[in-house]
Amino acid sequence: MHVSALNALLAEPRYEFDSLPREQSSQALCFIIDRTRQPEAMSRLYRIGEPMNAQGLFIGTDFAELAADGPLWLVAPWGSQLAAEAARLCEENYSGIALVAEDATAALAHARWLLRANDGSGGQSLLSFHKPSLWAALVYTAGEASQQLFGPWRGVFSPGPVHFGEERGGWLSWPHSKLKWQGDFSAFNIPEHAPKVQQGLAWAYWVDENYEAFGKPTPEELPRIAENLDLLVNYNVYEGRHLLKLARITNGALFNAQPQAMAILQSKEESFIKVEQLRQLAMSAA
Repeated sequence: MHVSALNALLAEPRYEFDSLPREQSSQALCFIIDRTRQPEAMSRLYRIGEPMNAQGLFIGTDFAELAADGPLWLVAPWGSQLAAEAARLCEENYSGIALVAEDATAALAHARWLLRANDGSGGQSLLSFHKPSLWAALVYTAGEASQQLFGPWRGVFSPGPVHFGEERGGWLSWPHSKLKWQGDFSAFNIPEHAPKVQQGLAWAYWVDENYEAFGKPTPEELPRIAENLDLLVNYNVYEGRHLLKLARITNGALFNAQPQAMAILQSKEESFIKVEQLRQLAMSAA
């Protein structure tokens, strides 16, 4: 895990959604909402009763067959009840991002272009850039490619971890690249270090979602927790229900410094057996 990226994320200024910095009030406000994490998104937005400009993000792309359940693209006026509800949907379960642009049509076209990216293996992958942890990782690692990443977007906003950071709760603001956008041509190249950085940031968001289970950890404890979680996944303990059973244990000594713990992880036992053995080991050491 890149600890520097985590420290940078936690040091980012926080804003209430209505006070997020933007260049002009006339800029279009757009949301991308993950409907797998917010399956009731459309019904909640419809209940607001305001005119709604929404469509599936995957429509017209190589992922069109997944459009019905894929991310939702929504344009909403600043200060409207619709925008407020969309912001809440993004905040809950860290289910999306917001962005501003001079032209909502161009902004949508860029979002659809960004979906299929070169993954460094010689092929292309679906880039779920609307995940707050991935968006942050892309910004931190893009370098000069940030002009491609932002395209015509003038800024992006994403929910920050509720329990960690300089200020609790709120939103993060990601200003657009100062480099001139040349248009969407060849596919976006996922930065080399983005997957590793995202892995660490994703753990921070997941621990934040399960804050009580991990014993209300401090920001200083996050790197150790993430390292232990990485090790568990490397040894095939990766299901959320199993990881949560070990939450308090991961917020402790590093597994790779405990010979008995490593012997359990390196065994050929099923993952649920490893979980129980690690729990018993922790209880015996308490």
